[in-house]
Amino acid sequence: MPNKKFFISWIVSSIYMYGISFVWHGIILNDLARLTYPKNLFLLLAAIAYMGFGFALAVAINYININKTKISRGLIFGIPLGVFVYLIAFVFGISFNSRPNMMHVAMDLTWQVIEQGTGGLVAGLVFRLVQIQERINKQLIQ
Repeated sequence: MPNKKFFISWIVSSIYMYGISFVWHGIILNDLARLTYPKNLFLLLAAIAYMGFGFALAVAINYININKTKISRGLIFGIPLGVFVYLIAFVFGISFNSRPNMMHVAMDLTWQVIEQGTGGLVAGLVFRLVQIQERINKQLIQ
C-alpha cells in the first residue's frame, strides 16, 4: 500500500524531471519556441506525462524487490524508462526536429536516459531521506 515515502518520492521526482526537461528544451535548446500548438497546452500535457513517469519510477523503486538500495533502484529503473520514453516519442514522431539525423537521435536518446535516470536517482534519494527522517522521528518519540 502506498505510503508517505511513495508519494513524496513520486511528486519530487516528477517535478524534478519536468523541471530539467523545461530547462533543457525551453532554455538551453529553445525548442519550445518551435512548437506548432499552444505552449500552455504542451506544458500541461508534459506535466501530466511527467507525473506518469514519476509514478512509474515510484512504483518500481518501492515495489519491485531487487537486492539493491532504493537509490540504486532509481537508476536501474530510470535508465530503461528513459529509453522507453524516447522510443515512444520517436515512433510517434514526437520531436522538436522535423527531420532528425543520427546526431539528433543520439542526443535525444542520451538526454532522455539522463533525464529519467537522474529522475530515478532523485526518487530513490527522496525515499531514503524520508525513511531516515521517519526513523529519527520514531527515536525522538521513544
